[in-house]
Amino acid sequence: MKKIYSILFYSLTIFSTIILPQNVNEIITESNLKINLEVLASDLFEGREATTRGEKLAQLYIISQLKKNGVKPFFANGSYLQQFDLNVETNDENSKLSFINDGVSTELNFIDDFFLARGSSIDNLKDSYQLVFAGYGITADDLNYDDYKNINVNGKIILILDGTPTDTTKDFSKYSDLRSKTENAKKHGAAGLIVQASNQILSFWPRLVSFLKRPSFILPEKNDNDTTGFVSIYINNKSFKKILNTQNVNFEKLTNDLQENKTTKPIEFNGELKIHFKKNIEVKESANIIGLIEGNDPILKNEYVAIGAHYDHLGIIDGKVFNGADDDGSGTVTIMEAAKTLAKTKANKRSILIIFHAGEEKGLLGSRYLTNNLELIKDKKIIAQINLDMIGRMATDSIYSIGSDKLSSELKNIIEDVNSKTVKFYLDYKYDDPNDPNRFYYRSDHFNYAKHGIPIVFFFDDMREDYHKDTDEVEKINFKKLKRISWLVYGVTLRIANLDHRLTVDKPISNE
Repeated sequence: MKKIYSILFYSLTIFSTIILPQNVNEIITESNLKINLEVLASDLFEGREATTRGEKLAQLYIISQLKKNGVKPFFANGSYLQQFDLNVETNDENSKLSFINDGVSTELNFIDDFFLARGSSIDNLKDSYQLVFAGYGITADDLNYDDYKNINVNGKIILILDGTPTDTTKDFSKYSDLRSKTENAKKHGAAGLIVQASNQILSFWPRLVSFLKRPSFILPEKNDNDTTGFVSIYINNKSFKKILNTQNVNFEKLTNDLQENKTTKPIEFNGELKIHFKKNIEVKESANIIGLIEGNDPILKNEYVAIGAHYDHLGIIDGKVFNGADDDGSGTVTIMEAAKTLAKTKANKRSILIIFHAGEEKGLLGSRYLTNNLELIKDKKIIAQINLDMIGRMATDSIYSIGSDKLSSELKNIIEDVNSKTVKFYLDYKYDDPNDPNRFYYRSDHFNYAKHGIPIVFFFDDMREDYHKDTDEVEKINFKKLKRISWLVYGVTLRIANLDHRLTVDKPISNE
């Protein structure tokens, strides 16, 4: 092991003399990474949840370190903060669904029986709706299959099953997820969906309870003109059966018939559905942190390379502080270390943005606000973004690299070249598989940059043992790994910043 680290030190030193200025190995230190993480992931910061006192304390600490290390504020007024409002919505736990038929009301209770899917709108709900069962809720013209054939669902709520038809001669996989079924329902004029929860969702249901009782965070959109009130609701199997029983339909017989006949028989329910769902809304402030390291080329300094991590976590849940040492304290302190090094070496021709995103845990909200509102995005001045989200666990000599060639083959080549000449990580591309069910490419802040055509790379450790648990603590972090990633981020950032051209974008943009 000692021999391995001697070789690593030698390779880093050689790299610094050939490609990197000054003695970078003395600037990036494990001790500084650890000190910063012990502060940010301490109970004092109360889990760093968006809009809370813990988030404000994290802002103050990160900004103090940026100032100390010579990273300037990005904004002309001398501020590092890009502030924005969030609607903090708390569900009324007395909310319910009522289906009334012949004067008899069948009621489903929020949390115990149902919950709303993310993105549901309740602002324009009507007093009551007609309910229609439409099989799996799939229209697949290429497979000659349509659950909506010969039924009018305009303005109605659609009850559908999880999954797809059992016909093994046809591949329905691309129609199976809630997003596809929601878009299909909207195309047919439906007002909403009630969906049978999948086995995976049912397995997580007990864990969801505490989150359903906690506030949700919504970023108000300037162009949000959706007045349809479309709502998507997950219900468990017991509740699905209760609703079918109001029409004297047996759940088991219905699903068996569907499997045998491979066709859907729609059911237009007698009676009416009432959705009694209330939310309490409070407007609170959050903020991204943006620092600037100005480029030293009079022309290229007007273009930017962005490096970032999200500094928020989950806060306090049931009296326990979720400190998020790996998620994403590890990425935050590594960006701080890389920023310190870039500011001290002053070797970048293009300018570099040091960005700490807020509200990632609430749905990538900070990065969405930034990319929708920052003029540099609109003016296409940012040429690349490097995102670190959970990088301090698992093997010391490997890291998952995601999305590096999603838009630009050149970016992937640069990363591999810098890596081979420095830290020599095993770059694992497992999650670049377009068929990977985890869809990590779409699940962290880099994606909001990629939607604007900006080449990205996302480094990730795939730690699951303590993911979103109060056991994600500093003592489990591998600081040798963080030091190596600091090196890699520094080297890749500098290489991109000093190119004599913009990164070549040779792949189509995906806005999934």
